[in-house]
Amino acid sequence: MATTVALTLAFGLAACQSQSSINRNPHSGAITATMQNGIQTVVVTTGDNYRFNPSTITVHPGTVRITLEHKGNGAPHDWQLDGFPAARVPVINPGQSKSIDFVAPAPGRYTFICSIHLKQGQTGTLVVLPN
Repeated sequence: MATTVALTLAFGLAACQSQSSINRNPHSGAITATMQNGIQTVVVTTGDNYRFNPSTITVHPGTVRITLEHKGNGAPHDWQLDGFPAARVPVINPGQSKSIDFVAPAPGRYTFICSIHLKQGQTGTLVVLPN
């Protein structure tokens, strides 16, 4: 029994150590969209750490503008609200930024992703508040 427990622990530790260090990067930042000309506006940055900043965005029902800015030097990134094809910022390269306007879905919590780096854990949460 002790040998089985020791082997299980050893394999478990080895599995944790083999996880990409990118996947262990923390998700940080939260923001509530600000109104500009009647549109809820948020700027999201991304870069070489394969994370979105902020990783939690709070909006109200209505039109939302997400601007994605690539602050890194490496791989390209995109931003898309999972399950909502119209809510997608196309791929951008280092130094670029692009914006997309969409209508916020029903109140609730939704996941947004970088479709290129989903395996690296590049995700976030869109919180849509009730009116």
